[in-house]
Amino acid sequence: MGGAQFQAQLLTEHLLSLGCFDIHFLARRIANNFTPEGYTIHKIGSSTGPGFLFDARNLLRTLNTIRPHTIYQHVGCAYTGISAYYCKRHTCNLVWHIASDIDVERAHFSLPGHFSLHYLDKKILEYGLRNAKFIVGQTQHQASLIKNNYHRELTDLVRNFHPLPCEALEKDEQVKVLWIANIKKIKQPELFLKLADDLSHLNAQFIMMGGAQGEATWRDKTISKMKITPNINYLGALPQNEVNSLLATSHLLVNTSQYEGFSNTFIQAWMRRVPVISYNVDPDQLLNETGLGACAEGDYQRLVKQLEELILDGAKRDKMGLKAQKYANEFHSEKNVERLVSLF
Repeated sequence: MGGAQFQAQLLTEHLLSLGCFDIHFLARRIANNFTPEGYTIHKIGSSTGPGFLFDARNLLRTLNTIRPHTIYQHVGCAYTGISAYYCKRHTCNLVWHIASDIDVERAHFSLPGHFSLHYLDKKILEYGLRNAKFIVGQTQHQASLIKNNYHRELTDLVRNFHPLPCEALEKDEQVKVLWIANIKKIKQPELFLKLADDLSHLNAQFIMMGGAQGEATWRDKTISKMKITPNINYLGALPQNEVNSLLATSHLLVNTSQYEGFSNTFIQAWMRRVPVISYNVDPDQLLNETGLGACAEGDYQRLVKQLEELILDGAKRDKMGLKAQKYANEFHSEKNVERLVSLF
């Protein structure tokens, strides 16, 4: 489950607890053995990758059957534009929730790229973000991006929300370094493998988890590297409760993504006193300026030094962890979901 899907799950659970919403969840991938409780789920297509526009007919047909008062849509893709198209022709409001900085970045395509699925998906998304009644962001940076690139103001900034931990925070003496993401190119797992190799002289465990995704040849090659890197333990895809249990016993989280929105794993880590060491992503400068971890700003050697220092300096690591926990509990609790619900 990706971060956007996890936030949607938490939102759905909150709406159900209020008892005053008729909830319909629309998705293109639904597990065969899944039965929803308290809401209706609809499969709206079978597209893969950037082929969201191929689901347009099914999506519009489903919306015409449900006749919603509000559409909440998370992740920027053709679904955003299709939902906006529906809302303009019916008495319905679109609440679009930005999931990643790339959603509100201007894309530049070469001439051949103008005929690609990625290009068409982006253009339909842009129609959606121009016509959505409400736009919700995760960070001040996203507010700046959408204003500068599309001349839209956020309706509200709603930081990602999480339930407070229920696990005991028990940290062993051997430092446990986690990497949590689905295995795809944008997440750059190969950088974590290199980190584990370059820091193999330290007394630390390097653990990776996440579902295998992406182009088959690249994916299989990456997973093969994981298996032969001596100090890497790859656990595959895990449910959220197991991820949180591992974080509760860990010391550091490493993020190597090219970009994010506001990674849920950051919040899950902070709530469990785990500082975040990031190669490239620093949402609203919370790592370098607020001290909830460290960001190497795309400099690999700096990343190595930051991680090595925090593996070796337990006192600094613990101080960061306590500060991160306090911040996350104050700004990322489930109270944030009520601001979303106010738009419905």
